[in-house]
Amino acid sequence: MSHKKCRKGFTLLEVLVALFIFTIIAVIMTSALHNILNIQAETEKHASRINELQMTFLLMSRDIEQTIDRPITNAKGMKESAFVGAADQLAFTHGGMANPEGQLQRSTLQRVSYHLENGKLIRETWNVLDQVPTTHGNSRTLLNAVTEMRIEYLDQNGIFRHSWPAAEQTNSPPLPRGVRISLTLEKWGKITQFYVISGQAFGT
Repeated sequence: MSHKKCRKGFTLLEVLVALFIFTIIAVIMTSALHNILNIQAETEKHASRINELQMTFLLMSRDIEQTIDRPITNAKGMKESAFVGAADQLAFTHGGMANPEGQLQRSTLQRVSYHLENGKLIRETWNVLDQVPTTHGNSRTLLNAVTEMRIEYLDQNGIFRHSWPAAEQTNSPPLPRGVRISLTLEKWGKITQFYVISGQAFGT
């Protein structure tokens, strides 16, 4: 008695259906992976932006809160007040520059300015206070995509001014009591910080 072996295979229709289902699953998985990668990239970009903001505010806090009354001579040979501020930029002298045991041939004071240039927040510093025509500043970009910077200066009467020395006062003190800085960032809106100045007069 002979036995017949039956071999069952896949029909063409079954193969096509399987391929169709596999294709749909592959498209779904690819789309999901693409979305995950986009979310990850946005998260990393967001975290990087936060780090830049934190560093910017830390530098501003360190600089502004250590402002002191030390006028300078600029590269044009003209006297410049210890603190000069407009509605969108400021320059001042601050202390706190590290110089352990006086080993470095420089002062513990520094001249610094903040201003907006082509959507970039720039911090510029000078290695010496009293400059000569060949003195050049060192610029560093702190933030990009900044649409506006507005600065206000708190006077001794508790009034915020748009410039310093205050144009409305004939006898403004060398330093304001505080500085309020508002930065408008693309996609993030306005962020405002206030810094108190406690600097004492510094004898030259």
